[in-house]
Amino acid sequence: MAVTTVYKEPAPIVDRENPLESMMSRFNIAAEILGLDESTYNVLKAPDKQVIVNIPVTMDNGQIRVFEGYRVVHNTILGPSKGGIRYDMHVHLDEVKALAAWMTWKCAVVDIPYGGAKGGIICDPTKMSAGEIERMTRGYTLALKDVFGPDRDIPAPDMGTGPREMAWLMDEFSKTTGATSPAVVTGKPLVMGGLWAG
Repeated sequence: MAVTTVYKEPAPIVDRENPLESMMSRFNIAAEILGLDESTYNVLKAPDKQVIVNIPVTMDNGQIRVFEGYRVVHNTILGPSKGGIRYDMHVHLDEVKALAAWMTWKCAVVDIPYGGAKGGIICDPTKMSAGEIERMTRGYTLALKDVFGPDRDIPAPDMGTGPREMAWLMDEFSKTTGATSPAVVTGKPLVMGGLWAG
């Protein structure tokens, strides 16, 4: 059976500002205004953890494609990291690192006891069947089973993902622990313990 690798990190978009550089320039300004000491600055300027995974997925036509995925945990000093997972052709590591940092800042500013994280897979979910997306989501979950956890890192939906993907993630993670773990994700369906905010 042929194995093909697709959806590797795309070439940088020349006309767009690099999201990591943009985040760092704002962080530098905030650090200067706050008079942040050098030690704290050094801890906060880089993520705690960045993971790149390759996810082999059997497509509906029988071919295996390998999708590249990311999970960045920026900081957990206030509590478990939390952040969305996006499925998009233009996801790249610098974007995920920047968004994870922004999540750290957002939680800290409003005094929520979470750290920041973000994830993504380079793919076009509009051109994939539900079965292909499910197999990819479950593969991503297995690849990151040692990163995710209610007391470690809590994924959430983002661009290209929603309650369906969070349900698959929760189910796959629960299989690895041998117990139902609804607290491992937010944004899951109501019937699986999700919350309605209307």
